[in-house]
Amino acid sequence: MNGIEELILIEATVGDIPMIENYVIEKNPYTVTPIDGMTESLHEYKKYPILILDKDKMVGFFILQTGESILNYTSNPHAILLKDHSVDKRYQKRGYGKLSMEKLPEFIKKHFSSINEVILLIDYDNIGGQMMYLKSGFKDTKNRVKDLNGYKFIYSKIIIN
Repeated sequence: MNGIEELILIEATVGDIPMIENYVIEKNPYTVTPIDGMTESLHEYKKYPILILDKDKMVGFFILQTGESILNYTSNPHAILLKDHSVDKRYQKRGYGKLSMEKLPEFIKKHFSSINEVILLIDYDNIGGQMMYLKSGFKDTKNRVKDLNGYKFIYSKIIIN
């Protein structure tokens, strides 16, 4: 990879399933496979699975979600939730996570024109993830939520149109 210009963010389609099934994820409490992320909470219909591609290789994945459920984390009706962000185990430690977050604002402007904020939840003990998001321009809102797995910080990134 030579830089951010080669990285592509694209919404997944049914034709991408073979590539998604070959995705290798590191087993840890912070990540889920793309298939699991896409199929959990199937009743939530405003979920957009996004592939992170370096040329023709799927190197990462995340989901963007809109709708009323994200109002549990922000009062901004023009926010979008970033979730299940991961980098394929074979491509970790190459900057793909940070680069994908740097590409995210332009992707959102193009595909979600009414959105002006990205929010995400991150586990309190996921220090590596916290550092990556902070270096990518996210800010700690100082708000916290508790779920079955413990406390999560709410991070935010303003999208300037």
